[in-house]
Amino acid sequence: MASSITAYDHFWKLVTTGGLDLDTSEIRIRLVTSNYGFNVAHTTWDNGLDNATDPSFNEVATGAGYTTGGIALSGAVVTNGKIDYADITWPELTKTFRAAIAVGIGTFGGVVDPVLFYLLPDTTPADIVSNGSDYSILWNDVDGLFYRPTL
Repeated sequence: MASSITAYDHFWKLVTTGGLDLDTSEIRIRLVTSNYGFNVAHTTWDNGLDNATDPSFNEVATGAGYTTGGIALSGAVVTNGKIDYADITWPELTKTFRAAIAVGIGTFGGVVDPVLFYLLPDTTPADIVSNGSDYSILWNDVDGLFYRPTL
């Protein structure tokens, strides 16, 4: 099963001129169902439309090993311009979801809680079904998650 990570269109603009600091800003990983219609032009976590274009409306519900709001990335380490984070785990997760979305917590470049990147764990694409097992996202320790541009 192959996976992919796609940055939303405004991601690097938020990093270079919008005040988003990949080392210190709070970034949370949230799980969404297949009802969310990913589009790289989406900008904010909650656009208020409560439909397929609204990631917050399609976040998996609290319970069975998941809490809405997701898990914060932590342990940022920068080596040769590459940024890596600690792996994240939802213990004993019993959920069906399609993707994970990274969300910047706060206002960056005038956008409140911007969506940053979309992680599709199975590019088939297929739903991920976790039945009470620990579900982890393991970031590549060698290549890092991001390459930080020189600002």
